[in-house]
Amino acid sequence: MKISQWVIPLSIIAHTEKAFRGGKHEVFAIWTADKSELGLANRPVSISRCIIPKQTPGETPTGVYVHIEGAELQRIQLDNFDRSERSVIQLHTHPGEDVNMSPLDREWEVVRHVGALSIIVPFYGQDSLMRFDGVNVYEREEQDWRLWSRAETAERIKII
Repeated sequence: MKISQWVIPLSIIAHTEKAFRGGKHEVFAIWTADKSELGLANRPVSISRCIIPKQTPGETPTGVYVHIEGAELQRIQLDNFDRSERSVIQLHTHPGEDVNMSPLDREWEVVRHVGALSIIVPFYGQDSLMRFDGVNVYEREEQDWRLWSRAETAERIKII
């Protein structure tokens, strides 16, 4: 189901920014929402929580990455179940201004249901997320991820 607008509390932004600034390497975060909000058509959905999974950054000759073990992903899913939440947005940083979704980003997607978002943040998240400057926002559709325009990002993401 397509979400008309995502509402993100300032506290979630602050938590995410703090995690991103924790090192000069790629960092991955997950935002959750209450399941009861997800089934309502044409209604905004509020982000409930920011999860910073246990993760290991790495580097290859072709680029950087972050790895999250399967047990950690399972722990997050069980915690979401207990809280009646669902992981709805994945975020991760890239080292430079190129925030296009790479083949590795697609292969290692964590939040992959239709309607989910993947947000890629430049410069290892050293800039503020307040205006989503320089980020790319992708929405998961049936076959692939669709890149949002800057106008769509401004219209569909509201920080409160």
